[in-house]
Amino acid sequence: MPRRGRSTTIGKIGKFHQDRRVSEIRVFGELLRREQNPGSGTGSPPPDGRANVESH
Repeated sequence: MPRRGRSTTIGKIGKFHQDRRVSEIRVFGELLRREQNPGSGTGSPPPDGRANVESH
């Protein structure tokens, strides 16, 4: 049975690309939160990790 997962070269390349995608998504999420709350400055996110959403 062949090796599977991150022990193979293909697995290591896949992990590299997955980590990069996760990092990009995190950056875009931070930019989106800043656009939605321009007056809040550079404060930290809420402790529960969710953005405050106002309903109208």
